[in-house]
Amino acid sequence: MEARAIAQALARHGVRRAFGVPGTQTAALVEALRGSGVAFTLAAHEVGAAFMAGGHFRAGGGPAIVLTIGGPGFTNALTGIAEARQDSAALLHVVNAPPTAPGERFRLQEIDQAAIAGPLVKGTYRIGPDSDPDTVLGEAIRRAVGGEPGPVLVEIGAGSGSARRPPERLPGDGAGDGGPAVEAGLDELARRWQAALRPVVLAGQGASGAANAMRRLVEGVRCPVLTTPSARGLLPEDHPLAMGFDVLRGGVETANSLLERSDLVLVTGAKLGHNGSAGFRLRLAEERLVRVDTDATALAANYPASLAVEATTETLLERLLAAERPESRWPMAELAETRARLRTPDERVPDPVVHGPPGIGRASEFFGWLRETLPAQAILVTDSGLHQVLARRHYDVLSARGLLAPSDFQSMGFGLPTAIGARLGAPDRPVAAVVGDGGFLMSGLELTTAVRDGIGLLAIVFNDGHLNQIRIQQLRDEGRSFGVDVGSLDHGRFAEAIGVDHVAFEEIGAAGDLLRRLEGDRPVLLEVRVGDSWAMRSRSAGARLKSVLRGVRDATGRAPSGS
Repeated sequence: MEARAIAQALARHGVRRAFGVPGTQTAALVEALRGSGVAFTLAAHEVGAAFMAGGHFRAGGGPAIVLTIGGPGFTNALTGIAEARQDSAALLHVVNAPPTAPGERFRLQEIDQAAIAGPLVKGTYRIGPDSDPDTVLGEAIRRAVGGEPGPVLVEIGAGSGSARRPPERLPGDGAGDGGPAVEAGLDELARRWQAALRPVVLAGQGASGAANAMRRLVEGVRCPVLTTPSARGLLPEDHPLAMGFDVLRGGVETANSLLERSDLVLVTGAKLGHNGSAGFRLRLAEERLVRVDTDATALAANYPASLAVEATTETLLERLLAAERPESRWPMAELAETRARLRTPDERVPDPVVHGPPGIGRASEFFGWLRETLPAQAILVTDSGLHQVLARRHYDVLSARGLLAPSDFQSMGFGLPTAIGARLGAPDRPVAAVVGDGGFLMSGLELTTAVRDGIGLLAIVFNDGHLNQIRIQQLRDEGRSFGVDVGSLDHGRFAEAIGVDHVAFEEIGAAGDLLRRLEGDRPVLLEVRVGDSWAMRSRSAGARLKSVLRGVRDATGRAPSGS
């Protein structure tokens, strides 16, 4: 009866999907989900389930459940839970409570889950014999989505009480939904917005749900827009006011020059962490900076602002759209020049060789082809690795939530399960995942989930045989690589074994054929073979020579003659 009450409470609070791996302790709850209105997706691994839940939320599908057993199921999911915390993705990790009994120690799977998860989650709750599941889960969901979204832990089992932590509001957990201080702050911000001659908007993932209103605002006043990597596509990147900045393209000084020429920098929906601030290299002068966020903790972090308001982006935009003001004094020619510089990748970053059809021989050209092939509303998911660098440098994002990449945690194995979650969270949008062959080894078996459940998506694997981002670093520094060769998985035979269509990029036909496959309910594995460019080989040879010379110097105590 308790399991059924939990399932019904989840459905009443708007949860529509759970991801997980059932076990003895959770079998009753999995059974209770059947017919409850909460769909259940079996993952190949608990960390994949956690990534799927994060992708479901980031794609706009709302908070989902990660359902695992305690002990190993719980610990397996922790990387995905930590990624969700860093990515500001709301989810509920539902797990059976550790076993307890008076006078007994060292019981099966007995670990202090709340203590382990504490630093990773926004709150920890318990549903015990005297708890009301509806009350506990309602509070847990409010905590997960309130303020800066994030994961919460819900333990089910013995013991009493409705929460392991008090359910009262914590700092930064509000929705920014009003009050005299908020109203006064919004009034002052609107006054400054009306007076600004050269405003700039810097938007983060928290603004993604207000893309249409943001577009109306900036077009009405001719205001340039920068975004954090997680918010790319909020304004389509082919729009003249979308500056297209991403730290992995370079251009930090160009972005700083734009910010310094402005007289008001409005940051909304961005906590300005490492990735969102270009490694804290963005220069945001306090006297020009105004910040709006639902999380009071984020508002106080890293960049002091002359005005900080705890409110939603939607509330902010409603207020600013109602405040009439003339166009800014930004010359469009100046913005076009800045935009061109920001969108020109740093040539010092490698552009590997791609084995493709005629006309496509570089990674940059591959991502140009991919942009032309996928619809504007498609979601591209990346893993962590060199392919993410290349995607963020060369792929234009044309719709809100159109790029999902790991943020300040950068987990390998993120890409494929997150893409599955995104496809289920946004079923009307095509989804493609690009992963390296190293990340594919970590989570490639999650494709069996997509095959079994009829989830159509495009899985692109960059096959170079290495952990190539680390290999390039080793070659640059030492002239040799070590410990980064991942072997040569036969991706075609792997795809055949699990029932996935396999396409070699160098043999690909018309792009329309690929898109027609994606309209079905079967995943497609597109294998892209990648090799070193001449410039990469040249730099490697130079580093190797320097390494040899260092060895001679170390052995003899003097530099080689003629050097």
